[in-house]
Amino acid sequence: MKYDVLIVGGGVMGSATAYHLLKADPSLAVGVVERDATYQRASTVLSDGNVRIQFNLEENVRISQYTMEILETFADDMATPTYRPDVGARYQGNLFMVDESGQDEARAGLELQQALACEVEWLDIAAIAAAYPAFASDLLVGGTLGRRDGSVDPSAVLRGFRNKAIEIGAVYLEDEVASLEIADARATGVSLRSGQVARSEIVVNAAGGWAPALLAEIGVALPVLPVMRTVYVVSTTIPTNGLPSVFLPSGLYAIPEGESSWLMGWSQPTDPVGFEFRPASHDRFIDLMWPELVSYLPAFDSLRVERSWAGIYDVNTLDGNAIIGEWPLISGLYVVSGFSGHGFQQAPAVGRFLAESILGQRHELDLSRLGPQRILDGAPLFEHAGRLI
Repeated sequence: MKYDVLIVGGGVMGSATAYHLLKADPSLAVGVVERDATYQRASTVLSDGNVRIQFNLEENVRISQYTMEILETFADDMATPTYRPDVGARYQGNLFMVDESGQDEARAGLELQQALACEVEWLDIAAIAAAYPAFASDLLVGGTLGRRDGSVDPSAVLRGFRNKAIEIGAVYLEDEVASLEIADARATGVSLRSGQVARSEIVVNAAGGWAPALLAEIGVALPVLPVMRTVYVVSTTIPTNGLPSVFLPSGLYAIPEGESSWLMGWSQPTDPVGFEFRPASHDRFIDLMWPELVSYLPAFDSLRVERSWAGIYDVNTLDGNAIIGEWPLISGLYVVSGFSGHGFQQAPAVGRFLAESILGQRHELDLSRLGPQRILDGAPLFEHAGRLI
């Protein structure tokens, strides 16, 4: 098997890349290796589906702007004779609340976002309490509200890109990559678990949390860990109608889902590394998350954990931002990993950027600062100094 471009991983990142490659050049032979066509453990379908404009790095803001733009017409653009993706977009807004110590950083981020024409505003705590009584707090001073932030169905976005990529020429191989093949510091293809070898001079490692292990076998050390993160479905006595998603200074978040239910999560340094897809216990929520939540937002003093699930974050331990582009020491080997929890919403722009890079085209959005050279240089690119996203 010989391809012009071979993509390892058929999740949303790999599928978006395949789509943009073939949209730009329908004559390409593009192969996508995906070991599980059901995507039961794919990070995309296990995400909470939140999309936001509120980042403090210009590239991340512009990536989100592109995602918001394409979501408006995604169902029509990605429709095929057998599937029309309904992304179920809900623009309930995202409210990032801050205490006194975080106010300066929040306002600096707001200044950048507004300079880039984002619909984000500052609300002091009195205005928040008046508009959203459930978010009244004695410990917080205010927050930034992105009214056009929201939630979409991640599975529909993945299936939309995948089905459209197949319609315009991508070949999906249901197999597992055993190893990347390199000769004379150049990519030559991959060996598959089935025993076959797929040849290509351009290989894109879009395996997410599984990407570092494949690279390690060829001597490439990527500072990315597969961290298992748990999302809880929590019912409360608080009607969610009209409420935005809320993010606390510690990183704990609550996304309204249904009439009085919420999706809640909180990344912790003790989250397990590996691929055991077993959610953390409900006791963890009661003992750790609930006290944190209620200390800031007393209205959540009555709730019940209904269920939970766990999925992989591919956490970039250098700076928490994506690693996108050709590996500097191996010609034709492209890396796309390390999204640290916001990869799903960045896939449309990243897929386009990778396609442009591979084809030598002008970039609609230059993401070169997120390239892998900074990994070799040990030069982190933070959302803001000294802090992971």
